This record gives sequence, structure tokens and C-alpha cells, in this order.
Amino acid sequence: MFKKFLKVIGSFFLVVVVLLICVAIWYSFNASKYEEIAKPYLAKNMPIVASWDFERLKPLLTPESLETFETDRGQKIYKMFSKLGQLKSFDEPKFLGAKTGASVGAGAYDIVNFTMLGHFESGDALFTITLATNNDSYLIHYININSDAFIQ
Repeated sequence: MFKKFLKVIGSFFLVVVVLLICVAIWYSFNASKYEEIAKPYLAKNMPIVASWDFERLKPLLTPESLETFETDRGQKIYKMFSKLGQLKSFDEPKFLGAKTGASVGAGAYDIVNFTMLGHFESGDALFTITLATNNDSYLIHYININSDAFIQ
């Protein structure tokens, strides 16, 4: 009886370990699929985002984000980001995850999330960027910036 119990417990843990390994492999494969295109996109376009020039940012945004940024509140927030000052550098982007979204106008698209640490004149800022697929590239769907420079 006790041997049977140990076999059941052992089998359960074996199944859990195999599932965890499968999830890790899937996550790694999924991450590399998105990083292949997204990392060069971020390296090229994040300096434009951090230039604090809205006219240069416009072509990089999804229609939904552009609509939000063009409001008075959106413009004030983007101008507030300029308190960070001149960009010095960005660290390597870190993949957070991906999911599929859908909208009436755009249909189905993939949403990919990254974080990047940016170094500015006024201090460091953590960027959380959500990208939406656009053919073989991406558009910026969401930007969140956290920095102690905004407290001052």
C-alpha cells in the first residue's frame, strides 16, 4: 500500500517537472520569436521616443495610441516625460510576454511587452513598452515610464 502511494506521488512530481520543462521551452521559443524582430525595432526607435519630439513619435504609434497622445492630457504627459532630459543610453530590452489581441478596425494582432532601463541626464527611467504587430514590424501601443526624476 505504501509503495503504491509513493509511486503515485512520484508519478505526480514527474508529470509536474515535465510540464515545467515544456513550459520553459515554449516560453524560450516564444520569446526568441518576438525578440528577433522587436529588439532591432526598439534599438532603432527608442531614441526617437526619448527625443521628446511628438512629431517624430507619431509614425511609430498605433492608431489607438496616437488618438490618446493627441489629447491635451496625452500631450501634457509626454511633455512631462521630457523632465528626464537628454538620453544617454538604453540597456538591453527584456521580454516580458506576448498575447494575441483583436480590434474591430485592425483585426487580430500580437501584443508584445518589453522593459528597458534608460539612462538620462536627470537619472534612470524604467520603460515598459507594449508593441503591436504591424506586418513584419511593430508599432508602439503603450508606453509607461517610471523614474524618480518625476518626483523632483
